[in-house]
Amino acid sequence: MTPWLRRRAHRIFHPLAGADAATLATVLIEGGGVGPLHLHRVVTAAGAAAIRAPLDLLERRRVERLAGRGRGQGRVAPPPLFILGHWRSGTTHLLNLLAQDERFAAPDPLAVGLPWGFLGLSSFWRSRLEAWLPPDRIIDPMPIDPTAPQEDELALALMQPLSYYHGIFFPKHLYRAFRQGVLFEGCRPEAVALWRRRMDHYLTKLQLYSGSRRLLIKNPAHTARIGELLALRPNAVFLHIHRDPYEVFSSTRRMLLTLLREFSLQSYDPRAVDGLVLDLYPAIMARFDRDRALLPPGRLVEIRYDRFIADPLETLRHVYDGLALGPYEPVQPRMERYLAGVRDYRRARHELEDQARRAVRRQWAFAFDRWDY
Repeated sequence: MTPWLRRRAHRIFHPLAGADAATLATVLIEGGGVGPLHLHRVVTAAGAAAIRAPLDLLERRRVERLAGRGRGQGRVAPPPLFILGHWRSGTTHLLNLLAQDERFAAPDPLAVGLPWGFLGLSSFWRSRLEAWLPPDRIIDPMPIDPTAPQEDELALALMQPLSYYHGIFFPKHLYRAFRQGVLFEGCRPEAVALWRRRMDHYLTKLQLYSGSRRLLIKNPAHTARIGELLALRPNAVFLHIHRDPYEVFSSTRRMLLTLLREFSLQSYDPRAVDGLVLDLYPAIMARFDRDRALLPPGRLVEIRYDRFIADPLETLRHVYDGLALGPYEPVQPRMERYLAGVRDYRRARHELEDQARRAVRRQWAFAFDRWDY
């Protein structure tokens, strides 16, 4: 398959093609309609959900049976490591580097795109589906291959309705979807309870898929969910990365506009993005500060993006020591090889207009003061 076709496959097979029928029906009803030019993507998603339904149900029962058997035999999984940080703060680069350590296991593209059925995929179907993966992340030129580590938010969006992705797919409710999907703000208790069950099921499934390796989960939205994650995995450890606020704002703005252009199923107002980003970051960090108090010493390490980029190997040594992740020296050569392979990657820089700079400085003053940017 040509890179041109792979890059545009989502114009036919929308990410919602990996959702179960109940989730798909709910988000379509609550989303406020689909534009005529996108109806074929919804039809494809509905057809995919119907075809997969019996197989996905069998896999769900299998996971529940295997998980119960593991608990009965006293198997204890290693504590998962959650990578936190606002969008465009360096979480992906951090994930890719840590994934070089074979003691970690992160979800791959099919595990997030087909969360209900990835365990049961035969080698035949896995290879066919992998051929449709885009050559890069669409929002930037970072390459994607069948083993590339991914964040788990899309998987969660395909298993239940609480996710900021549904604001991207249905941008008439962009602000509401982000506030509910990230902060659980104004959500019904049963909706949050469903999110917890689906998150627990997905983590259990990833652990079964990964064996005895430590789960490595990266998701900017989890920055506001430490309390929820601890309720599900009380022994979890956390790594938080932060970056210059001006760069975070400009890059997040560009990311969201790109995602809206490629994945929205409705018309949208691009001007809504700036206000959303400006309001969300302080709210996320308020939740982060509230919940980090639940963590005893040795369960959270924070790093700066600029120092990480300047000396990634020494920064990671600090992370391994701070979180007791095991010996660092054996994996350092693999990380060095990865860094050599991405040395030519050019990070985009975006100049902010004066009005936007003033707004960021005013509304994100906490970040400038807290981390001395």
